[in-house]
Amino acid sequence: MGKIPQSFRATTLPVTTILKKPSSLSPSQSPSPTPSQKPHHFPKKNPTKRKPQLSGKVQPEKSEITFNSPNLSDAKKFFTSLITTPKAPLDLRFHNSLLQSFSSISTVHDSISLLRHMTKTHPSFTPDRSTYHILLTESCKSPDSTLSGVHQTLNLMVTDGCPPDRVTTDIAIRSLCSAGREDHAVELVKELSRKHSPPDIFTYNFIIRHLCKTRALSTVYNFMNEMQNSFDLKPDLVTYTILIDNVCNSKNLREASKLLGVLAKAGFKPDCFVYNTIMRGYFLLNRGIDCNWHL
Repeated sequence: MGKIPQSFRATTLPVTTILKKPSSLSPSQSPSPTPSQKPHHFPKKNPTKRKPQLSGKVQPEKSEITFNSPNLSDAKKFFTSLITTPKAPLDLRFHNSLLQSFSSISTVHDSISLLRHMTKTHPSFTPDRSTYHILLTESCKSPDSTLSGVHQTLNLMVTDGCPPDRVTTDIAIRSLCSAGREDHAVELVKELSRKHSPPDIFTYNFIIRHLCKTRALSTVYNFMNEMQNSFDLKPDLVTYTILIDNVCNSKNLREASKLLGVLAKAGFKPDCFVYNTIMRGYFLLNRGIDCNWHL
């Protein structure tokens, strides 16, 4: 056999170089780069300090002012002392924050009285819808057996030239439902639809979802029929999806199939959410193999 050419012979390396592991290098040592491996130098970035965000809104230290007593007389004195402070930020948010704090622990009547005192003592303060919506939200949260507090706030809005709009309707309905007052929400949405502003489809679907959780299905259907016949507020695809989801969770697949027919008759085409909802209902009954026959 011939000799191995010189170009194919392996380069002889020291044994220590071959056996040396990277971990054997001391922390202060680092392998020097080979000519083919040029070191990469990245420019050092100077750490930038975040500047505090400034805005025309009230700073946190002022918005933390709270009322500790529901006493109206004390609240009026406290407000009067605040507006005489030279550094007090007497803007809309400041007044709304104070009203929010007091109304959360006091009655609707006293909260309205405080608002009157604020506008009289500080004439440059002009309430807007957000101010009245604070009173409306708190009146809806109160454990009242009637809607008297809500009516006081709505009447105040009309008197002051801020009649309820769709945002007002949405806030009232969501607040009442969140407080577990679904019957009052149904009563109020009908009243607002007659006198001021009917709900938009988002508010409508919100109350439908709550009624499905807390009321019988027949009650939900009656409410939908009344809203459609009296105020021409018709359900959309999301509404039917909510209904189908409710009956499927109750394992009432017959009603779900019926709703599919009503949905199609209304001119809607089921989407993936509707089909997925019905399929889940079949699987809840261990009838997943049957869903292909009905969809």
